[in-house]
Amino acid sequence: MKPWKLLTRLAVAVFLVLVIVAIFGPNLADFARGLLGNVGKPFSNTLSLSSSNIQAHLVHSPDPTDASAPSPSHLQIAVQGLKPSTTYYLTIDEDSCGGPTLLLVGSLTTDDVGTALKDFSLNLSDPAGLASRKLWLNFHRGDFNGTSSACSPIDTSLLH
Repeated sequence: MKPWKLLTRLAVAVFLVLVIVAIFGPNLADFARGLLGNVGKPFSNTLSLSSSNIQAHLVHSPDPTDASAPSPSHLQIAVQGLKPSTTYYLTIDEDSCGGPTLLLVGSLTTDDVGTALKDFSLNLSDPAGLASRKLWLNFHRGDFNGTSSACSPIDTSLLH
């Protein structure tokens, strides 16, 4: 093969790689970072939708005038980027997504662009005890035992 043909093919290949990186670069970087960051971890612990944004907060504020009075806790959820018009069944898992299920929360349905806001009232037996645990919000399809579609850590800093 003549050297100029080889150089032309190499230049075309480099050009194509640069175009692909320019178009898909951020997604490729996130994909590679996700693959490399999750090496050696079980798949169920690393599952989430790369384009989803999930915020979950557990909130509990006892009645300041009567600490023994029952007061509900709340799980406040804001999501975007999930599958549109889809119902998810939420569980609170301990230590990792797919870890032991502590609580069946309820269902949440996304709107036509994949967003949802919801506040669940929960009766937690020991809210303060949960503050030191690593809790995950797991989004299941079909029912509470269905396939995990997304997962997010839960902020427990507002548990008192």
